[in-house]
Amino acid sequence: MSAMKSTFLKVLFIVSLVALVVGCSPTAPAAAPAAGTDASATSATTETAASGDGILRLVQTARIPAPDIWNPYIPGTFILQGMNQNMMEPLFMLNYETGEIDGWLGESFSANDTLDEWTVTLREGTEWSDGTPLTAEDVVFTIEMLKEYAPQLNWSGAVQKWVESVEAVDERTIKFTLTGTNPRFVMENLAGTTSQAIVPLPKHVWEGVDPVTFRNEFNAETGAPIFSGPYTVLRFSETEFIYKRNDNWWGAKTGTFNLPAPLEIHRVWQPSQETKDQLLINNQLDIADGINGLSHMQSLQAQNPKLISWDPEPPYAWRDPCPRMFTVNHTVPPWDQKEMRWALSNAFNRQQIIDVVWEGTSVPAGFIFPDYPAMMPYINEIQDIIAPVTEFNLDKSRELIEGQGYTLDEGSGFFVGPDGKNLSIDVVAPPFMEPVATMVVQQLNDAHIDAVLRIIEWGIFREQTGRGQFEGATDWSGCGSVIEPWFGMNRYNKSWAQPIGESGTEYVDNTNNAGRWINDEYSALVDQMGTLPLGDPQVTDLMKQAVTIWVDELPAIPLAQQPALIVFNTANWTGWPTAENNYIQPPSHWEHFLRVLTELQPAQ
Repeated sequence: MSAMKSTFLKVLFIVSLVALVVGCSPTAPAAAPAAGTDASATSATTETAASGDGILRLVQTARIPAPDIWNPYIPGTFILQGMNQNMMEPLFMLNYETGEIDGWLGESFSANDTLDEWTVTLREGTEWSDGTPLTAEDVVFTIEMLKEYAPQLNWSGAVQKWVESVEAVDERTIKFTLTGTNPRFVMENLAGTTSQAIVPLPKHVWEGVDPVTFRNEFNAETGAPIFSGPYTVLRFSETEFIYKRNDNWWGAKTGTFNLPAPLEIHRVWQPSQETKDQLLINNQLDIADGINGLSHMQSLQAQNPKLISWDPEPPYAWRDPCPRMFTVNHTVPPWDQKEMRWALSNAFNRQQIIDVVWEGTSVPAGFIFPDYPAMMPYINEIQDIIAPVTEFNLDKSRELIEGQGYTLDEGSGFFVGPDGKNLSIDVVAPPFMEPVATMVVQQLNDAHIDAVLRIIEWGIFREQTGRGQFEGATDWSGCGSVIEPWFGMNRYNKSWAQPIGESGTEYVDNTNNAGRWINDEYSALVDQMGTLPLGDPQVTDLMKQAVTIWVDELPAIPLAQQPALIVFNTANWTGWPTAENNYIQPPSHWEHFLRVLTELQPAQ
């Protein structure tokens, strides 16, 4: 990785990343069921887990109504069923635990002195799953496709904004010429600060298709969908995704990575927490999240000592990089008024949410940053600015609402506007956010706001919020800053705001500026931040100015830091990432799980 020590990385690693330790048998292919054809929701996880059977069993985070879409760039496409973690591969990965940008498909990158030209070199021997060489032409094709079809595809907005041109210098070298200085270009777009990054597509498959509508469907004869990762699709349904190992994976053939030990990966949707718990206890499940607090984890370990977590000591959890938020649609009155957004914020008892949902194992969030060691210097700089955000004060909430012409109707118990209608808000959330969303809606009702909760499938949630077709959402809209402030703050840039009905640009499994907040001064400050190297003292000064505007306007409402209590089962597999073996961040639904797959070994 010596070639990666460019001017950018020297600044990145020395100034921003020092001491970063985050507290964020082969089977013949079978034809997949047609889209919409159900398999048993528990068939892969309720089978008896025989030690040494070579199967890695995980829980699928959602039911996928359209399971045979393998195009990661269609907005709203669900990629966390294994496409992102088993099949697609990024050029680089941001490793939270070492603070470095690790090479994956890419071997190295460098920039010119003005940071507006970036050169990426691919590793030797990279291949697609059908054996076709993966070359610079594939990367160029993918970038040019995103640029041509912007803003209709995921990541296309960023490519359109930053990439003036891209060219294949030779089979393994790509040169990006940018529209301006961008010291974060590789980290932001090609490495993935959280769950995903831009991934190359095979030109020989995608050339000549319409990427806005191309589903990239399963085909047992051709091996489609074709990606470059160590696993391919074996079979799937709305509730079950099963992958088989590609024994000819380029990463192992070239000696770059270990060939993953699991012969198959079974990801099955299991909405019942009780069932998931029993599967863990019976060693029929190898990894699961959604564990709600200390007593839950302790109960599981009492029944199965083979279960471990990130930290062996309470509170056991790894800190997720995405604080939980409440986002409002700024095109929907009265939430376009900052006084009403502040009224919502004052209505939230964040400590109660933490106590009920996570048994007290978190802290309120006053801004979008996770409380990571690398982010604490920035958080300390803005602490006085963001302090008022976490205040729970129903009297202030009422005063702000009444100041906008609403009166409390004693009969209904809700505020009523001059038009005689209740002050209401329709709140949407994906299933895994239901515990937090339930508390949010209850607290809004307690503040005399007629809030109603709708839990909708994750794909539908992303589609509706991305198109601005919502009023309020319990989400993670500010997620992204894990080592420096710009990435997350830029997600509220006015440049991302699309007209209602048009898809926005997704970065971290949700849409940038889904709330359609437009503030010229804030956006200009963030744009200026983006041109400065990480660690430049001006970044902090500009951040403080921008945060002052953000807090005054409160475009979205921070709720709490998110503890991620992930359970690993050592009965069948060892080598899991933990605080004591922290080679990579632990979530199993992110692209970084590729690294975990290369580290797992069968239990003895």
